[in-house]
Order: sequence, then structure tokens, then C-alpha cells
Amino acid sequence: MLAHLLGSVLLASAQASAPAPSTAALPASVADPQLAAAVDRAAGEVLAAGESVGFAVAIVENGRVRLLRGYGSADLEQRTPVRADTVFRIGSVTKEFTAAAVLLLAERGRLSLDDKLAKFVPDFPRGDEVTLRQLLNHTSGIANYTGAPDFLAAVAPRDYAAAEFIKHFAAADPLYDFAPGTSWSYSNSAFFLLGAVIEKASGQAYGDFLAANLFRPLGLTNTKLDDLAEIVPNRAEGYDKDPARPGAFRNATHLSMSVAAAAGAMRSTVGDLARWHEALLGGRVLKPASLALMTAPGRLADGRLASTARPANQSVPGVTSNYGLGIATSVRDGRRGIGHGGSINGFNAALQTFPEIRTTVVLLTNTGGGTAKLMPRLVELVFERRAPAAGMSGRKRSDSERWPG
Repeated sequence: MLAHLLGSVLLASAQASAPAPSTAALPASVADPQLAAAVDRAAGEVLAAGESVGFAVAIVENGRVRLLRGYGSADLEQRTPVRADTVFRIGSVTKEFTAAAVLLLAERGRLSLDDKLAKFVPDFPRGDEVTLRQLLNHTSGIANYTGAPDFLAAVAPRDYAAAEFIKHFAAADPLYDFAPGTSWSYSNSAFFLLGAVIEKASGQAYGDFLAANLFRPLGLTNTKLDDLAEIVPNRAEGYDKDPARPGAFRNATHLSMSVAAAAGAMRSTVGDLARWHEALLGGRVLKPASLALMTAPGRLADGRLASTARPANQSVPGVTSNYGLGIATSVRDGRRGIGHGGSINGFNAALQTFPEIRTTVVLLTNTGGGTAKLMPRLVELVFERRAPAAGMSGRKRSDSERWPG
């Protein structure tokens, strides 16, 4: 699983003891007390070790919600507990939605994955050499704007119009890490540009297109392009670990959502993201051919798997990972997963579906790096209790199995 996105640094200090776990009401027929007890123990260990301020977890098996629960604190200063419906920023998990939007537009004939970037962003340097497919699978070669030395201090806190920010990162020297299609390197710049492509092809603002075509049709009522000025009930505050004080935390440094945009500016809940994956991977968002394209490993211009060109510092030890179009497929210890990770100032997200056991695990935290130790443990727990079964479930769910809320 990839979790590269916007970096985070530390600012003002705030600390409080973690409250008890909080759980939303679930239909009795789908809740799993044994699983909840195991997750409670693992979560308690993470909180006690000072690995995270707070987090929410969703586990769905065969279309049934087995666990939907919050732990720790959503706001240390107000001592507000995390609830199952607490809203978190999700960082690069946003890329799944951006990619799905591009594929929807391709299905409607508004664009082609082989279109050149220049068709939609005419003034971008060498835009006539870069395809939309290369932007989607990180083979465009366009340098990642979050890797610039002054990004966190000078760029991230500012608000930009989209055209202004594109002009800003287009001035990078060098702008391209390699010729388009010849290698692979994770690029938030590519996905920022895809936001502009969506707007040009659809005639709608990026957030409006996602709301009309993804959020509302799928009932993702807590999912939206984030805006710090907006009043959001149950919004979590973001924190980072204090390197000088083990177990203590600091408020995360401000990062403008105008900088993250289509690369990572969304907010959501664990329930919404689990519902999203069930719809996406269950074939209710894209046509089968489009979904197959989205999840297929990216390839370079010479036909090689793009993953063969992955830089060593963008790999995870022990994990074989291939990036498709805005989503990654990975194998760890023989377990195949499909999903994405996200990191953005003060928040960390992990969303994975394991097709062989028809299970989705979602973990959202309001702490930089907060998923690192807990997500692998959650995956262990679901595999310990599930026998392998091929494919996604296609059966119709009864009312007792439908998503709460």
C-alpha cells in the first residue's frame, strides 16, 4: 500500500489523556463482539504507547458491517472523544475518487486516457508529451511539488487559485524527473493537474463534479472536498507526535486545502470509505472494463511494469506493490489488497480491501503516522478469523445488513 502524500511538521503543543472507546449503534445482527474486543485491545495498546491521539476503525465482511468504532480523542483541548462518525482528512485516499471521476468522464466520451495534458491545460510545459493515463499511474515524470525544499514552510500554508498553483509548480527546475512514460515516481503534481482536467472536461468545479457523480449517488454524506472555513460537525483536529517528549503531541502545521486539491484535500469517515470501496470494487461506480483498467498494474511505454522502476525510497519492505490508476494493488505475506493510504498534516489514513476474504478495513487517525502500527494489526485480526473465499460478494443484502446511517 502506498501512503506517500503531503508531509507534516509540528507546531503548538497540546496533550490530554485518551478517553474510552466510542461506538455508533449497529444492528445487532451484524456487530461482532469478539472482533470488537480484539480491536479494543489493539487500540488500547496504540493509545497507551502514545502512537496516536485518536482514530476510527471500520471492518466490513461480505457486505456486513462487523465493526464501526472510535477511539481516543478528536480534540485534545476540548477533550472530545473520537466517534464512529468523526470526520477526518484522508490525504491521498482522495486519489481514488479523482481517478474514478476521470474514468467516468472517459466512459461518457468527454475525454480519453490517451489524451494529452495539453488538451486540457494548454500552457503546461511539455504537456503535449504527457497522457492522462501517465498522470493517473505516476509515470508522467512531473516532479512532485511536495518534495520541494520550501514546500512546508513557504508554500503549504498559502491559499492559491488552481491556475496560480499550477503555474507555481510548473516553474520547478527540473520540472520532469524523467521523460514521460519511461519510469515511475509518485507525483501529487500529476493528480493536482487531473483536477484541472476534470473541471475542463466536465464544465464543473472538481468538488461539484465529485459530489454530483460520486458522493450523493452513493450516499457518502460525510465525504467532501475539505474547507477549513466550513463548520463541520464531528470534525477531528490534526496532531503530530512531539519528538522531544515521548507520548506527547503538538498541533499540526496548517496546510491549505487549495494546495492539496485533487491530490489529497478530501475529508470523510470510516463508514463512508468502507461504503465507497464496496461500491467501487463491487462494480456500482464504473463499468467492468473501466474498473479493470483502474486496478491493473501500470506499465511504462516499453511495456514493462511501472513498479520495476519504482525508486527504493518509495517502496515498502516486504510488500510487492503495483500502482494502477489512482489505486494500488499489493501483496504482503501472500495477502492481496487493493486500496490507498494517505498522509496530510496531522492526519493519516489507510483503506484496504482484501478480495479473497471479501473484507474491507478502514483506519483514519488524527495523528501524523498514526496508522503505521495499528493497520497491520487490524489486518492480522481479520485474517485470523476468516477463511479464504474467492471474489467479491454479488448477492443482494437484506435490510438487516444495510449500512447504518
